[in-house]
Amino acid sequence: MKQIQHWLVLFIFLNTGSFFTYGNPSDVRSYPAVEELSQSRLFSLEVNEQQIWVEKYVSNLDFDKLPDWFNEPDVRKPQELHIANFEGTGSLRISLLTAGIPSNVKIKPASKKITPVIDGHKISFMWEGPGQLVVEMDDLPPLFLFANPAETETVQESTPGVKYFGPGVHHPGYIEMKDNETVYIAEGAVVYGGIRANGVSNIRVLGRGILDGNYEFRQMVYIEESKNILFEGVTIRNGKSWTNTLVNCRDVEYRFVKVFGFGPSSDGINPAGSQRVRITNCLLRCTDDCIAIKAPNYNHPVKDIFVADNIMIGYAYADGVTIGFETNAETISNVVVQNCDILMARGGSMVEGHSGFSIICDGPAVIQQILFENIRVERADIKLFELNVTPGKYYGDDPPGHIRDITLKDVDWAHEGPIVIHGFGENNRVQDVLLKRCTVAGKPLKKQKDKILDINEFTHNIKIK
Repeated sequence: MKQIQHWLVLFIFLNTGSFFTYGNPSDVRSYPAVEELSQSRLFSLEVNEQQIWVEKYVSNLDFDKLPDWFNEPDVRKPQELHIANFEGTGSLRISLLTAGIPSNVKIKPASKKITPVIDGHKISFMWEGPGQLVVEMDDLPPLFLFANPAETETVQESTPGVKYFGPGVHHPGYIEMKDNETVYIAEGAVVYGGIRANGVSNIRVLGRGILDGNYEFRQMVYIEESKNILFEGVTIRNGKSWTNTLVNCRDVEYRFVKVFGFGPSSDGINPAGSQRVRITNCLLRCTDDCIAIKAPNYNHPVKDIFVADNIMIGYAYADGVTIGFETNAETISNVVVQNCDILMARGGSMVEGHSGFSIICDGPAVIQQILFENIRVERADIKLFELNVTPGKYYGDDPPGHIRDITLKDVDWAHEGPIVIHGFGENNRVQDVLLKRCTVAGKPLKKQKDKILDINEFTHNIKIK
């Protein structure tokens, strides 16, 4: 584990140069309303006495064209969200008016420990920005609050190398990016289309606007064989299939990005055969895995992946974060998942259901040197956590692989459920696993291991401390 920690320090401070300035305390700035989008009639929001526009968003899936298996609760009907997006740093006074009188209000993640004050139709609370929250109450659709950091760079339409989308609605289709290009989606802008790049370097997608697939653009972001990639601040939503696909890429960063998926296989961010990837301060709400680290090609080993400070909602057929299924590379190593909140994980899968987070080795890879630290799972309907070496046949015809040197530290699961650790055979074990200071339903895992842990005979050196 010392190797991971050493790499992590170098990766944060040397490799990406990702020092982020958040601006002055208590800065709030509203973004313009988008006339073509629907305004919420359920919620009215003020932040530090400034009115903030709230969008009502409803998914537009064609239910007649969905596969029969896509039938988990609430996915065969329009999925409704309400979204408030604004610039907010420091102490934020939230004043929320609701159409009805709320009785059961929850501010998530629970780790924020925010207790709202309810006075008739008004809900009030304090919050430190920047960041993301989800407000749930009674039987109403959720309200997503996005307090963005101030932008540190001024991008204009006349800036060389910029494809600029100002406030309003745009229909460019797929946007092909070249070396040293920036796509800038301004606050108040909605861009219907997607991003494509192959064999390029130094590309950026920036802004506080929305890239919307309108459920017609497949794999909205698909970047291959590229390096030095940055996505910052934008909302990416409603595409077909995987939302952000990064194939054999290097030096990739996503920060303060919001991803919403509604249809089958709508994974949030999928580094596939990629190295040196950072995903931080993002919110992902998806109907397939929120973050899925994959290795589909034997010649493209996966390493140096850092996932931290994210909120993940696996609305259906989804883990919060997973390594797998596709694990065909020689190795997957040096993956750190740190300080994340998984609000939901549920739905069926080829290994009898999804988990809060997991490693599913369905191929010949050696998966090793993985750290999950300071993770909070609020709801995992089927399994809390899983390490599973499969026969290697679910997504191809491959031999089974190996899982070893896995550490879980300071993980809290809010309720009871199984933790599954299964090797495949004598030569394909799960081994050298440490679960340290983990709790289940508020009790130490060490005291509950006999009723919580499902460990088969093809494992070695599983320690609970």
